[in-house]
Amino acid sequence: MNTQPSTIYDKITLSILWSRLISIVDEAGTTLQRTAFSTVTRESNDFAVVLMDSEGRSLAQSSISVPSFLGVLPMLTQALLKDYFPIDNWVEGDVVMTNDPWLCAGHKPDIGIVSPIFFKNKLIGFIGTIAHSPDMGGTLWGAGARDLYEEGLMVPPTKLVKAGKNNATLFRLIEANVRAPRQTLGDIRAQIAANDQGIRSLHLLMNEYDLEEIDTLGEEIINSSEVAMRKAILAAPDGQYRYEYEADGDGVEELIKFVATITIKKDEITVDYEGTSGPHYLGINAVLNYTYAYTAYPIKCTFSPQVPNNEGAFRPIKVTAPENCLVNAKGSVPLGARNITGNMLHSVVFGALAQAVPDKVQADCGSACWCIVLNGKSDDGNEYVEYFFLNGGYGARPHQDGIHVLSFPTNVANVPIEVLENSAPVLVTQKALAPNSGGDGKYRGGLGQVFSFKHIGDKAINISILTEKIKTRAQGICGGENGAKGSIQIIPPRPVAPKGLNKFHPGEEIIFTLPGGGGYGIPENRRKEDMEKDERLGYVSGNSET
Repeated sequence: MNTQPSTIYDKITLSILWSRLISIVDEAGTTLQRTAFSTVTRESNDFAVVLMDSEGRSLAQSSISVPSFLGVLPMLTQALLKDYFPIDNWVEGDVVMTNDPWLCAGHKPDIGIVSPIFFKNKLIGFIGTIAHSPDMGGTLWGAGARDLYEEGLMVPPTKLVKAGKNNATLFRLIEANVRAPRQTLGDIRAQIAANDQGIRSLHLLMNEYDLEEIDTLGEEIINSSEVAMRKAILAAPDGQYRYEYEADGDGVEELIKFVATITIKKDEITVDYEGTSGPHYLGINAVLNYTYAYTAYPIKCTFSPQVPNNEGAFRPIKVTAPENCLVNAKGSVPLGARNITGNMLHSVVFGALAQAVPDKVQADCGSACWCIVLNGKSDDGNEYVEYFFLNGGYGARPHQDGIHVLSFPTNVANVPIEVLENSAPVLVTQKALAPNSGGDGKYRGGLGQVFSFKHIGDKAINISILTEKIKTRAQGICGGENGAKGSIQIIPPRPVAPKGLNKFHPGEEIIFTLPGGGGYGIPENRRKEDMEKDERLGYVSGNSET
């Protein structure tokens, strides 16, 4: 363990260089977003960019990024160096691609693109992106596949570009296996462009500051973050804290269960998921690297939220889980909707940590980010695959109410209504806050939303739906009450799978009511003026049901 950061750079210079590195990956992220073809990347920001040193350790991560991608990109790069492409196997102009769930981000739609960074003919580091592809073939993305093989094409670590020359065979292979090749290949090329932009910007910085390599700078950045994280953990009481949490499962029959035991010992934290449910027949299973990312992230938010994310912040955190359980999937179980599971792990982590540091955690959020995918053929005969995400209410915090219609821990953005309506034959009929959905407390949980749209085309389309908390509720914390459940309604009425594939017929309207966030603190302690404001703004009413 490093107890003191090194002092090659003075604090001001280190701070400036660190900020410049973050600006480099942010610029690369902007390149990716603005050149992407799909709405899931261009509008929803379902991507990440990470700058790494020559050992694949993260130095800087783009500000607009999905937390899971930030956590797994360094793991991916280190695995590439260890098992696939040793350090002397890289040349300038290489680009390696994979969507292997166990190496990358947990399911096949997430494509990892890693490029080496050469400076003055020497390999000095790596830059990588992960973005959610609009399609990788197989069953339409969601929870409906019966096994891993139905979830589409899996590309093992392969050089997509070798010494600046495209691997035409791999590009053709992908094109032949996906529903919307223009979107998928366009996004892949956008990822390559983002990496290239990051490399150019880093070269400018190195020339400006007369740097020959970035490992030395990286070591100081990593050490500084590690010291800050360990110091914050050290202030928490040692102990073992256990928490159980139930979730919807398939949304129809029996629930699933998460069990986490968090051990704080001096300046380190271990999280063990012994007791968690076994593998599920739906694609909500998560691999361990994804589980690690979404376990470490809420711990980082709790103890050291102000320090930028990098390797050092996560060194004191260890995560274990039994093989073949829901959060350590093995074999050929389906993984497509693993985001539903990963996005609930903050609930388990905060629930356990509330026993140790109740003033640093937040209540459960109202949705594990509901995901909707629409697939059909446009008037010109081309196939489309359009994503959009819906958020419930944010959990209340120790000193303020939860925010309405905001997800956590993922931070994917809404697709604008105009873009959605222009991309698929649907008309949005309502988008409004859901009154009475936030859990009561000294601080109230954020409200969910009602979102509905109508099929205005003339042909049935495929719709993949991923929901959570239609059977369970967002848990209140420290005396706060639970949020309201969500629901799905289709008009004319008929059954609809809450996690799975459905047909959406012309003239039908579907109404999603998203759950509210949990409350924080005893409701009787809420200020009178806050309750009056809730009623005045219509957040609560006399027929409240939580």
